[in-house]
Amino acid sequence: MDSFDRRRERPTIVLNIAPITDKNIAGLTVSVPSLTKALHQVGVKTGLLTTTWSGRYSKPEPYQVISIKDLPLHNTIAALPEPLNQPDLLVFHSTYIPVHALLIYEAFHRKIPYIICPRGGMTKGAQQVKRWKKMAGNIAFFKWMVRHAMALHCLTEQEAADVKAWNRPVFVVGNGVDIPPVEALANPGKKTELEFVFLGRLDINHKGLDLLLEACAMIQEDLRDAKVKIGLYGPDVAGVTGSKTRLEQIVKAYQIQDIVSLQDPVWGKAKQAVLQGADLFLHTSRYEGHPVAVLEALCFGVPCLLTPGTNVAAEVAAAGAGWAVEAQPSAIASGIRRVLAERPHLPIRGQAARRLVEEKYAWDRIASQLLKEYMKLLDSGKENACCNC
Repeated sequence: MDSFDRRRERPTIVLNIAPITDKNIAGLTVSVPSLTKALHQVGVKTGLLTTTWSGRYSKPEPYQVISIKDLPLHNTIAALPEPLNQPDLLVFHSTYIPVHALLIYEAFHRKIPYIICPRGGMTKGAQQVKRWKKMAGNIAFFKWMVRHAMALHCLTEQEAADVKAWNRPVFVVGNGVDIPPVEALANPGKKTELEFVFLGRLDINHKGLDLLLEACAMIQEDLRDAKVKIGLYGPDVAGVTGSKTRLEQIVKAYQIQDIVSLQDPVWGKAKQAVLQGADLFLHTSRYEGHPVAVLEALCFGVPCLLTPGTNVAAEVAAAGAGWAVEAQPSAIASGIRRVLAERPHLPIRGQAARRLVEEKYAWDRIASQLLKEYMKLLDSGKENACCNC
């Protein structure tokens, strides 16, 4: 009896695989466990295999979480506890993780189908970051991994268009978000001062924070007149000089210390308090997958000012939930000026933001969409296997 016949006799088994710990603020740490939980709640037998060597994911979840540190590097999947040792589908989140190549090698020889969710890592913009290392990785293992994948799971239509050059089937289902109660929503535009916020890693180039600060410097008198305070919340990014230190130096050089402040990362109730007090969420990234931070801001009813690299700028603007601007300091500055001019409309934009996530990005909707895509892939695999009999 082949794996497809067995699948008809029991719930579908899906194993999510991601390089995460519970000490990391990156979007993967939020979205992959939430995705796994959502699939569990719609009846999928699912679990999470974490593939980082630097820590563990130890938050309590209603499904099995296993660290690769507790497994052999040979026949790793076979060593997983039942039923995850006989999955119908593997889902690899992120790119250029060498141990994922070992897992895919095992899957290939055991004829276990898998998909890759690159989360922005296969776009043209992402490929230019650490270009030579990624070219070497492509030659060494990553192109082989992609070539044998059933499909690529992209988070936005823009990302899907950008990965066509990899010549694999693509489907699009976005990230999801837990919807807070109505009484927890922000109240944008109602205070004397305006609070603009960014939440995420303080990665200057990736997140376009250099563009944002230059834009703020260009219109600093407008910001002061409007009583705007801008808080950048997030962890430092390791380097020769810490990114937080570099950002502080830029803020000082532009003489906007009274406008822009660098804050520690926030989680849980502290993050909720920041979003509840925000009038505008800023995300000026050069490239992304589908930023969870933006979805979280929208679900709290916070309008967003976004660049195309976020992959959701056009959608948010079309929904009336914010503004789309090009990733250039002058364009960002013009966009912020427009926000100030349209200050009375911030509550309406906030309502549209909340409506957008309720209609499209609640986790139960995302899980149902994903399960449909998984079943289509598995059924097509069964048909192909029968044709090759």
